[in-house]
Amino acid sequence: MALLVNRRDLVDGLLDTKSDFGNDSPFAPVFPSTAKEVAQRQQDVRKAKELLAAAGQEDGFQVQLAGWNGFEMPDLAQLIQQNVRQAGITINLNITDSTTYYGDATFGNSPWLDSAMGITEYGHRGVPNVLLGAPLLSKGTWNGAHFKNPQYDNLVKDYTAAVDLGDQRRYAKQIQELLLDETPIIFAYFYDYLGATAGNVGGVVITPIGHVQLEGAGFTS
Repeated sequence: MALLVNRRDLVDGLLDTKSDFGNDSPFAPVFPSTAKEVAQRQQDVRKAKELLAAAGQEDGFQVQLAGWNGFEMPDLAQLIQQNVRQAGITINLNITDSTTYYGDATFGNSPWLDSAMGITEYGHRGVPNVLLGAPLLSKGTWNGAHFKNPQYDNLVKDYTAAVDLGDQRRYAKQIQELLLDETPIIFAYFYDYLGATAGNVGGVVITPIGHVQLEGAGFTS
């Protein structure tokens, strides 16, 4: 499915260029530990059709995509729906309110965790560890993809234990490549975050999760 998604439609069209391209892992370009040398995934309809044929689905299939009516997610769902038609895949949308989508937020009681496909928004974190863990570890509490890969689990353990940036990037590269190969989740983009201060104030750092760091703040002349 990830090979059918045209990320330029999403970043340039849906988000009006105010976003970084996602590469199907939580390692956004903003993180120092991200391995920047891992090639960006591109849309490849021919390859997607080959993989579908190898899986016995050369005529395509139908699937339901669940989501909730918030932010840009309904528009994203429609763009994905349009993209995958090129390979004969029909996506039926089930867009509800957030209460219905998240349900009890437990397996067996939540379209978020139980649907065949779903769209979920994740808030930014200061480091990628939460998004490496909860939605992707074998025992992750947000693992709606039901992804279970012992090699991945061990790589995340090694990554989170590493204190040297070089070691982090080495493990990050392996994680990024593994997730590109397996693709349990499509991380399509990481959108920009806008903050502002008065014109005579400098040194304020506003993070994409909404934290305001003032240790270097001061008035400018």
